[in-house]
Amino acid sequence: MSSKGVNPTLAGSTAPSGASPQLADIIDMLRAGAGTIIAVTAIVVAATLVVLLLMPVRYTSTAAVMIDQRKNTVADLNAVLSQLPTDPSSLQNQIQIIQSRDLAAKVIGDLKLYNDPEFNPALTPNRLAALNPKNWFGPTGVAADADVQRDAIIDTFLSHIYADTIGLSTTIDVSVSSHDPEKAARIANALSDAYVNSQLDSKLAAIDHTAAWLTKRIHDLAGQVQEQEAAALIYKAQNNLDSSVGGTSLVDAQLGAINTQLIQARADLAAKLAVYDQVRALIKAGTPGNISQIVASPLIIQLRAQQAELIRQQADDLSRYGPKHPKMVAIEGQLRDLNEKIDEEVSRVASSLAGDVAVSRAQLGSLQGSFVQTQRQAASQDMTAIKLKQLEANARSTRNLYDAFLTRLHNIQDEESLQFPDARVISRAPVSTTPGSPPKMLIALASVPAGLLLGCLLVLAGGRIRQYLPERKRAVAQPAENDTSPPPPPALPPIIAELPGLYASGAAEHVLDWPASPFSRAIRALLDRVATARGGSGRIVSVTSAESSDESGSTVALALVRAAAASGLKAVLVDGHLGSPRLSRLGVHPSNPGMTDALQGKVALSRVFQRDSRSGALLLMATRPLLDPRAALNAPRTAELFAHLKTMCDLVIIDAPSVLGAPETPYLTRLSDAVVLVTRQDERHSSAFGRALSALSSWKSPPVGLAIAR
Repeated sequence: MSSKGVNPTLAGSTAPSGASPQLADIIDMLRAGAGTIIAVTAIVVAATLVVLLLMPVRYTSTAAVMIDQRKNTVADLNAVLSQLPTDPSSLQNQIQIIQSRDLAAKVIGDLKLYNDPEFNPALTPNRLAALNPKNWFGPTGVAADADVQRDAIIDTFLSHIYADTIGLSTTIDVSVSSHDPEKAARIANALSDAYVNSQLDSKLAAIDHTAAWLTKRIHDLAGQVQEQEAAALIYKAQNNLDSSVGGTSLVDAQLGAINTQLIQARADLAAKLAVYDQVRALIKAGTPGNISQIVASPLIIQLRAQQAELIRQQADDLSRYGPKHPKMVAIEGQLRDLNEKIDEEVSRVASSLAGDVAVSRAQLGSLQGSFVQTQRQAASQDMTAIKLKQLEANARSTRNLYDAFLTRLHNIQDEESLQFPDARVISRAPVSTTPGSPPKMLIALASVPAGLLLGCLLVLAGGRIRQYLPERKRAVAQPAENDTSPPPPPALPPIIAELPGLYASGAAEHVLDWPASPFSRAIRALLDRVATARGGSGRIVSVTSAESSDESGSTVALALVRAAAASGLKAVLVDGHLGSPRLSRLGVHPSNPGMTDALQGKVALSRVFQRDSRSGALLLMATRPLLDPRAALNAPRTAELFAHLKTMCDLVIIDAPSVLGAPETPYLTRLSDAVVLVTRQDERHSSAFGRALSALSSWKSPPVGLAIAR
C-alpha cells in the first residue's frame, strides 16, 4: 500500500457499540451519575455504622514465651532429649504445639471453659443455626454428641488464640482475644504456663520411658551374662581347660615343662656320651690314669699311693739288693697286684659311665614320648579352646554392654531431678483496657471510599448496559428530532487489492499449492504493496473485516504470511483473536505456550514461536482465550513485544478480529503501520461497513486500504 493511495483520516461520526469508551466518556458518565454515587456512599457508610454499633468488641492480651538456650551444667551428663533448637522451622513447630488441640483441651479443662458460653456454642442458643449448612446433616445444640461438642469447644477456643514469633528472636507471643479483658489475660497466662509445663513433662516422660526400657534391657542382659559365663565355665570344666594363674592352660604348662626336661636330658646325655667316649679312648690308648673320674676315685687314690710307695721302696732296694733278690721279687708281685686292682677299678668306672649313658638315653626316650603324647593332647584341644574363647568373648561383650547400660541408667536417674523446661515465660499477659477488634474507626473511614467505588461501579455498569442495548431500542428512546439529520456517510478508503476466490475452501493453501491461481497472484500483489510501502522493511500490518461472522480477514492474513515466507521475507503472523482464537479453524494448530503466556509474562518470547508446517513462517498463536484482552493489550509489555517483532522481522501480519466484533481490535490497529480491511463487493454500502469505517476513524488508526473479495 503506497502513501499516495491511503487516506490517513477517515470521516466518521460516532464510535460503534463495540468500541471501548474513552476517558472523557467515563468522566461524563460519572458526572451525570453524581447523585447516585453520593446516595450509594451514604447508604454504605450508614450500614457500616449500624453494623459496627451492633458488633461485639474483643479484648486481646499477649504473653511472651522465650525459648531459653541456657543449659544446666551442675551435672555433666548427656540428656535423654537434646536441647530444643531455635531455627525458624523449629520455632514454627513450637507455635504449632501452642496452637495444638491437646494443649487447648488441657487449658479448657483447667479453666473450666466448657461452662463458658463464649467458648461453648451449646450454651448460647442460636436461632440462626438452622440456616447454617454445616448443621443440616448432624446433631446441633445440647443434643450433640459429647465428642462433637468437645471438638466444637476446642475449635472455638483455637479461633480465639494466635501465636507468632517476634522478629528474629526466639520469643513467641501468645495472644488471646475475648469479650472479657480479664478472661483474655487469664487464658493467655494459662496457655503459656501449660506450654512451658508441657516442655518439662515431655522431658520427664522421655526419661521415664528411657529408664523403663533400660531397666528391662539391663534385666535381660543380666540373665544373658549369667548364662554365658556359666556356659563358659561348664565347657571349661567338661573339656579340662582349667587355666593357671598366668592364664596358661594345664596342657600348655605340661608341654612346656616336658620340653624343658627334654632339653636338659639331651644335654646330660651329650655330656655323659662325651665323658664315656673319652674314657674309652684313654683306655684304648693305655692311659686310663688321665681319666678325671678315675683320678678322683678314692680307691684309685689309695692304690696309687701304695703303688708309689712300692715303687719308691723298689728303687731303694734295687741299689741295695739287686733285681733278683727275693725282696725285689716280692715288691714286683705287689706292684702287679696293685696294677690289676687299678685296672679293675678303671673297668668298673668305665662300666659305671656306660650305665649312666644308658640311663640318660632311657630318660631322654621317655621324655620324648611324653612330649609327643602331650603335643597330641594339645592338638586335640585346639578346637575346644577356640570354642571356649568364643564363649568367653560373648560373655565379655554382654558384660560390657550390661555395664554400659547400667551406667547410663544411673546417669538418667540422676538427671531426672535436674530437668528444666527449654522455654520460660518472660512476660505475663496484662489485662487490656482498650478493645483490640474490630477496628471501628478504620472500618468507618474505609466505608467512605468503598461507598464511592461501589457508586462509581454502579454508574459505569448502568452506562455500559445502556451502550450495549440494541440500536433499535436506543432509537426509540431518542427524541424524534435526532432522526431528521442522519450522519454523513464516511469517505471510502482506496482499494488496494481484489481477491478472487477468497471464499473458496482452503484458499490459504492455494498460495503454496496453486501459485499461478488468480487468488495467489492477487495475494502476492497485495504483499508487494504492504511490504514495500514507505520504502522499508519491518512493517506491522493488521488484517481485519467489518463483522465478526466474516472469517475472510484470517484467511487473507494466513495467505499473506505464507506468500511472504515463500518470497524469502522473514515474516511472522500474530493471532490477534485473544478473546476467541481463530486460526485453528484454518488448519493451523497452536502449541503451548503461546502469545497469551508471553503477554502475561509467564514465558520468554523465544519459547512462544512456532513454525507453519506448510511455509515455515513464524506463528505467534493465541493458545487460550483471555478474560480481559484489552488489559493485556494496553499493558507496556505488548508495545515492547510488537516493537521487538518489528526489529526482528521484515513483515508482521496481525490477524485482527473484526472491527465491530471484539474489544481488542482498536489496540491492535494502533500498534500497526497500516490496516487492510477485507470486505465483499456488495457490502461496501452497508451500515455495518460504515460503522466499521467510523470506528477506525475514531480510533485514529493508521492508513486503511480495502481488499475486495470477489
